[in-house]
Amino acid sequence: MALSAMLAALCYVTMLPLVGFYNVFLTLFICFAAGVLVGPGWGFLTGVLGMFLCSYFNPLGAALPPIMLAQMLGAGISGLLGGLARRWAVSSRVNAVSLVAAGAFGLLTALIYHLLVDITDAWLWGPFWVRLQVGLASSLVTIISNIVIFIILFPVLKVVNGVLYGRR
Repeated sequence: MALSAMLAALCYVTMLPLVGFYNVFLTLFICFAAGVLVGPGWGFLTGVLGMFLCSYFNPLGAALPPIMLAQMLGAGISGLLGGLARRWAVSSRVNAVSLVAAGAFGLLTALIYHLLVDITDAWLWGPFWVRLQVGLASSLVTIISNIVIFIILFPVLKVVNGVLYGRR
């Protein structure tokens, strides 16, 4: 539970220096890593709490409750996916195949997150299809950056797991 709380706080702390970079954030990777490190249930809760902190205490202003809930659910699902991928993430060697898989998880988590958030945004502000297309187009920044973040930080996640649990 302490590790989960620390990772949720890390979601917020890492968001602050990146707040000026449109749609670039480490939160989805941290939530995914939480799932790998503490399991799918705690990973989900870490994502929900971490995104609540990011969304509610954002220096640019808190998100509207429906958007915040979509963000929290998207980050929670990222943590859940990390927990479900735990066996792969812990046992795989860092090589080209595992880095491509890490990038695929970056793509998947960003897509799920933005589909939830962009559908909610389009539902709130409409017209639905126009707003959804614009939202998904602007989500490309998150999707591309998330792929890169997952590829770069996957080896770090393996080291952290080894330090915490004595496996490398």
